[in-house]
Amino acid sequence: MGEIINKKNIIKSILIISSAFFWIYFLVSSKLTMQTVIIFDVVSMLNSMVTINFLLFIIFFPLTSVIILSVIFNSSKQKSLMIIIFSLLLVIIISAIFFNLNLYFILFLVLYLVAHVIACIINQNDIETKKTPYNLANEMLSKVTIFLIIAIFIASVFYLLPNQKSKAEEMEAGIVNLFVSDDLGPWIGTSYTISKQCTKANLEYIQSSDEYLALTKKTDTDSIEFTEFLDNLNKEISKEKTIEEIKASMPDLSAPEVKTKVITTIKQIPFMTIIENYFAVFFALMLISIMYSYLSIVFLIFAALIYVFNMIFKEEN
Repeated sequence: MGEIINKKNIIKSILIISSAFFWIYFLVSSKLTMQTVIIFDVVSMLNSMVTINFLLFIIFFPLTSVIILSVIFNSSKQKSLMIIIFSLLLVIIISAIFFNLNLYFILFLVLYLVAHVIACIINQNDIETKKTPYNLANEMLSKVTIFLIIAIFIASVFYLLPNQKSKAEEMEAGIVNLFVSDDLGPWIGTSYTISKQCTKANLEYIQSSDEYLALTKKTDTDSIEFTEFLDNLNKEISKEKTIEEIKASMPDLSAPEVKTKVITTIKQIPFMTIIENYFAVFFALMLISIMYSYLSIVFLIFAALIYVFNMIFKEEN
C-alpha cells in the first residue's frame, strides 16, 4: 500500500484529476451542447467556440490523456490502473454533482475511463517490448485516439437513439433555417433572378426556332396575337424589378410556408429516408470524423509533453 500512496503517485493523481475536471468545466461553461450541433444553430455554435472557455477545453481535453500516458509509461500496470481508475472515478463523481451532468454525459465519462483503462493494459504490454520512446509515444497516442473515438460514438448513439426520428427532423429544420431566414427578401430576389433567367432563355430559344419565325410571317389573327404575346412577355421579363415589386407579385409567400415546402422536398429524397431511420449512426459517424481529425492534430502537437511529464514522473531505481 505504501508503494502506491507516495508523493509521486499523489502528484500524478492530482494532475489527472485537475486536468480532467478543467476540460469538463470549460466544455460546460462554453454552452456548446449536442442539441446546438444537431439543429445547426451556427450563431450559437460560433458564439460558444470563440470563447476562452472553449479554447481552454480544446487545450485541456487532450492534456488529460497525455498525462495518463505518461503515468503508464513510468509506472507498473497495477499502479497505473489504480491511479487512473481512482482519479477518473473521482472526476466523474465530482463533475456529476457540481455540474449537474445529464445521463449521457456521465455515460461518456464512464466510457472515457474505460478507454484509458484499456489503453493502460495494452500500452503496458507494448512498453515491455522495449520499443524506442518516440515510437511508443506515437503508438500510445494512436490507440488512445481510437478508444476515445469509440467512446464518443457509443455515447452519441445512446443519446440520439431514443428520439432519432425527431432529432433528424430537427436537423432538417435547422439546415433549412440556415439557408432560408425569416426575412425572405434576399431569398426571393435570388429565386426571382434564377426563374427570370430560365424563362428568358426558354423564350429566346422558342423565338429563334424556325417554327416561330414561320409563325411571325402569317397574317391570321391567332398567329399575330400569339407572337405579340411572346414579344411582350420577353420585354416584361427583361425589365429590372425592385424587391418590393417582386414581393408584391408574390403576396401569399411567407417564410414558414417556404420552409415547410423545402423540408417536404428534402423528405422526398430517398437517401433522406435512410438517414432518418439511422440518424443516430449517421450523426455519430459525422461527429467522430470531426473529433478524429481534432485529436489527431492536437495529439501530434501535444506529443512533446509526454517527454516533459516523463521527466516529472520518472521513478529512480
